[in-house]
Amino acid sequence: MASRNSRTAHPAVSQQIEQMLKARNIDFDFEPNVQISEIRDAEGNQVRLTEHRAPKDQVAKYAIAMKSGATFPAIVLNDRLERIDGNTRLEAHIKNGAEVVPAYLCHGLTPLEARSLSVELNQSNGLAMTEEEIRLFVDGAVAEGQDADLRTLSRMTGVRDTKIARWIAETQFTARAEREGVEERHVNALPPSTRAALQATRLAAVFRALTQLAAEARMPAAAVKKIVGQANAASSESDALAVVKAEREARADEIRAVASGFSPRDNRRSKGSAQHLGGLARFEVEDLLDVAPEKRFDTFQRMALLRDRLDKAVEVAEREWDLTPPAEETAGPDGSEGEIQTGAPAGVVG
Repeated sequence: MASRNSRTAHPAVSQQIEQMLKARNIDFDFEPNVQISEIRDAEGNQVRLTEHRAPKDQVAKYAIAMKSGATFPAIVLNDRLERIDGNTRLEAHIKNGAEVVPAYLCHGLTPLEARSLSVELNQSNGLAMTEEEIRLFVDGAVAEGQDADLRTLSRMTGVRDTKIARWIAETQFTARAEREGVEERHVNALPPSTRAALQATRLAAVFRALTQLAAEARMPAAAVKKIVGQANAASSESDALAVVKAEREARADEIRAVASGFSPRDNRRSKGSAQHLGGLARFEVEDLLDVAPEKRFDTFQRMALLRDRLDKAVEVAEREWDLTPPAEETAGPDGSEGEIQTGAPAGVVG
């Protein structure tokens, strides 16, 4: 076995993998000939959904490439020979009849540390993980009571830190609602963004009352955030509950409408502005500049005012909105790991 944390001349050595392991202070060995029969597939160490691990068509491509002399990085295991990263590469070796495989053996990893490493390796080697897989990883860490470092998670996963923060708040809300005895029907009536907004409520009694109100009135997340802010700023629990009570009275008509099987009226001021923005988007620049000379001054003033307001709106939206397109627009292929590089063994892909 090679000395611990040392480089060898083996073609499966990956500088990228070693850099990740060293950055995480993970003690590891490079073993060029791990017996494939001894490798175990234990749940809890990987983040990919089972159906996304080693897709058959990708395994076939890797197997053909390996036979043709392509170089692949070593797989990654823990010191119990349980898989962490490299399912497709491993299955390709098996398809080709190999009995041994080069691997990095990581010592002393907890299951959470193994999953975190698996996330980063999957995101950097080949096709990225699906959003569902990343979300399950984040949810699992939160459920274990881990404190998330949003910047690090964002770097590892490629997901905006604001989106990860919302995921975490949603997961925490669900657990909190169960602890506080909130009715399941109220929880199920709330969209994810509203759940995340409710999680910021400080007092338990206010949390219960406001969650019930938000569900019964189908309050949008923006409205919930406003009430949460007012309740959290109240000087006492009774004052905070009074804020919720006043909001309930103001939304009596909406609550009755929902109870009768109808949606509350959409009174958002943005409804009309969206139509105007849609109309403006149909004009090209030259169309907007095609103005009679005597009307140019007034038109310029209005365009400048609109520009300033739109600049501010875009700035706030980029900071506060979740701008990820709907899943059906961004759905990627099932992920696998490892890039293929043909040519000399020295050109190892990490």
